[in-house]
Amino acid sequence: MTEMLSQKLKENTKTAHQELEKLVVQKIKSIQDTDDYLILLGFFYRFFAPIEQEIASQLGTVLPDMMRRRKISWILDDLEYFRGTPLATQFPVHTIDDPFQAIGALYVIEGSTLGGQIICKMIAEKLGVSTERGFKFFSSYGDDTTKMWQDFKLFLDNRNWNSEEEKAVIAAANRTFDLFKQSML
Repeated sequence: MTEMLSQKLKENTKTAHQELEKLVVQKIKSIQDTDDYLILLGFFYRFFAPIEQEIASQLGTVLPDMMRRRKISWILDDLEYFRGTPLATQFPVHTIDDPFQAIGALYVIEGSTLGGQIICKMIAEKLGVSTERGFKFFSSYGDDTTKMWQDFKLFLDNRNWNSEEEKAVIAAANRTFDLFKQSML
């Protein structure tokens, strides 16, 4: 049986994923107050704002639910709730030149939603607040998070990719993990 692209992505991005996850967990553990949370949201905004535009420009018609997968408004809602503002500068992202690069980048962004509920609870507990408001970004799709991830994996696995396309998607995912990590520094 042929290995599915979602599994190949998981295996071939494991190191980059773990490095980014370690950095994000450090940032979360260092949160002491709302200002620290706003700084964390600012890091995510810096990265997500430009890359979402790049992905959407390549996948607008390829992925039917692409508009639902955009998350920058969630960050802005959370910042507004806590009366914060996004960092003035966005992190420069390499241009995404084709749908394969966009799919690799979206793999990273969509995968990040899976740990969001845990992150949401951790931060809310540290701040002593409810997760009902100010945590839309980390709550992501709420009860639909697993379904949205499964739908994205089906999108990945139900296509006939050639080896060059798979390599391009995997390389883009690794590059996205690395860029995300750099944006958090």
